[in-house]
Amino acid sequence: MQHLHLFLIFLLILSSFFVFLSDNPVHSVLFLILTFCNASSILILFNAEFLGLLFIIIYVGAIAVLFLFVVMMLNVKIYSFQNLSMLPFLCIGSLLVISQFFFKLKEIFFNLTFENDITFFSYEKFIDNLGNIDVFGQALYNYYLVCFLLAGLILLVAMIGAIILTLNFKSKRKNELVFRQLSRSDNFISFFK
Repeated sequence: MQHLHLFLIFLLILSSFFVFLSDNPVHSVLFLILTFCNASSILILFNAEFLGLLFIIIYVGAIAVLFLFVVMMLNVKIYSFQNLSMLPFLCIGSLLVISQFFFKLKEIFFNLTFENDITFFSYEKFIDNLGNIDVFGQALYNYYLVCFLLAGLILLVAMIGAIILTLNFKSKRKNELVFRQLSRSDNFISFFK
C-alpha cells in the first residue's frame, strides 16, 4: 500500500510539472486531467471516496474538459521539430510502473501465510458496513433534506434565469407565410390579383 501511495504521489508531481512544461496546450490539459485523476486516486486510497469522486466529477468531468474544448477551439498551431521528445519520459514512466508491479507481486507471493483462522460471514457486519458515500447520503437525506431541496430549487431558478437572459424577445423574426407559398401557381402574380 505504501509503494502504491508513493508511486501515485510521484506520478502526481510529475504530471503537475508537465502541465506547465509541455509546449502543446492540448498536452498540457491532458496532463492536468492526469493530475486530477492521480489526486482522486490518492483520496480514494485513503478511504475518502466522496472527495475522490468529487474530484473526478467536477474537475475532470467539467472543468478540465471545458479547458480542452476551449484549447481545441482556439486552434493553436504548434510546430514541433522533434517527434520523440516524450520518449524518455515514457520509458521512465513505464520502468517505474513495471518495477512497482514487480515489487507488489514479490510482496504478495513472499508474505503468504497459510493459517487455519477461518472467519465466518456475519450478517451484522455486512448490513452495518457503510462507506463514506453511504453515510454522507444518509445524513444528507435524513437531517438536511430541506437544505438539499432548497439548493436544488436555487439551481433550478438560476438555470431558468440564464435561459431567459439569453433569449431575445425584441427581435422581429419574419415568419413564413404558408398561405402565400401555397397560393402560387402557373401565373406568377396570382396572389396579388
